[in-house]
Amino acid sequence: MNLRSLTPIYILLVFLNFIGNSFGHSSVEVGFFVYDEDQSYIKTFTEQNLAIDHPNSAGYELYGPKGLEQYLKDLKLEYVPLDEGLDKNFGEYPYPEEIYSRLKILVDQNPDILQSFSIGKSSKNRELFVVKISDNVAIDEFEPEFKYIGNMHGNEIVGRDMLVLFIEDLVNRYRAGEKDVVNIINSTEIFIMPTMNPDGSATKSRGNDHWQDLNRNFPDFTTSDNVNTVKGREPETQAVMNWQKSRHFSLSANFHGGSKVVNYPWDTTGDPAPLTDLIRDLSLLYASTVPGFYDNPRFAQGVTNGFRWYHVDGGMQDWSYNWHNDLQVTIELSNNKWPSYSEIPNYYQDNKKALLSFLMKIHQGAGFYFKDPLMKGKVKILNAINKDMGAFVFEKGEFYKVLPSGKYTFNIEDQEGRNYKLFALVTDQITYPLIPNLQLIKK
Repeated sequence: MNLRSLTPIYILLVFLNFIGNSFGHSSVEVGFFVYDEDQSYIKTFTEQNLAIDHPNSAGYELYGPKGLEQYLKDLKLEYVPLDEGLDKNFGEYPYPEEIYSRLKILVDQNPDILQSFSIGKSSKNRELFVVKISDNVAIDEFEPEFKYIGNMHGNEIVGRDMLVLFIEDLVNRYRAGEKDVVNIINSTEIFIMPTMNPDGSATKSRGNDHWQDLNRNFPDFTTSDNVNTVKGREPETQAVMNWQKSRHFSLSANFHGGSKVVNYPWDTTGDPAPLTDLIRDLSLLYASTVPGFYDNPRFAQGVTNGFRWYHVDGGMQDWSYNWHNDLQVTIELSNNKWPSYSEIPNYYQDNKKALLSFLMKIHQGAGFYFKDPLMKGKVKILNAINKDMGAFVFEKGEFYKVLPSGKYTFNIEDQEGRNYKLFALVTDQITYPLIPNLQLIKK
């Protein structure tokens, strides 16, 4: 059968034999690299809710239910199974429970600056642990809030173990009195979630224990799944959504593998995201110091707009930015998704400077808080030439926004209809001591 002669009707009939949907997302039980140089089948695969990842000049990764291989055979497409070479490295890596034990020991030894807690449970009932780092760690202070999330795809392991090393290194550098680290911990509430998908990491699977791709499972403002609700979503997705709703994150990143590049919003549409220039600058800040990023011949300066690379619906970074004003990027750490465990320290050293530099940019912003923690309302931000920078809602008496350098006016209206005006100067130079640019508003 000639590949070009296949009709859309034939393609659809084959798919109906094996695809099951959950919120329109098929399961990711198997994965293949599909050789499709002109990417002529990407649109068809996307419409059938298969997960496409990491397109390049030869083809792309394709994930779906168990019937996917037979479908590819019927299409006469060339393909190779993914992850065939992982077995030799799999046993080197700690299981999720070992990661948790390692972090618990560290937290117990440093209770003044570390706190661990669970935001929920995985599909296989594992705890989803987060480590908070701050000088008054037991207190919810009025400080900018930042987060890193790793291991969203279970078979993309580097981010998980690199973030554990980052936590340990921050503690050691704080104890040693390193100025950058002392100031950022004393002035910020930092949250690190090494693994969002412990079940997938335990079985080296892309999806969770229900075989669902968590980075296609979030609400998406461009699709019919455009209501910001946890109903019907995977346990891991629900946990992150509920956690984010309870916090005030303003800058974050999530870590993946399969390439070396910083991917920035939007993934789901070609329209520019708000403050795209700022997002790209922050992405360049990370990429510029990591070997293999800035000099990556596939991506200019080691960064890419997500949609221009490939279309993703239901991704976490777009959900985070669109619904929660949390400027999030996706960082692809390694061409090899599951390298030898002995290579993890090298990955950490390569990313060590970038991890801290990106984190410090949480202080390139401004905001306010009320004495009344129940205060909520709206805020409109204008720049120095009165250009509208966006209108936002705030809850629980607090608002913070990462912004380009410049002068800003915050026009605030609370739920009682009272109006306030604040002026802020934002600089792209991190100065010491770091004092959060948050201003108290008295009723």
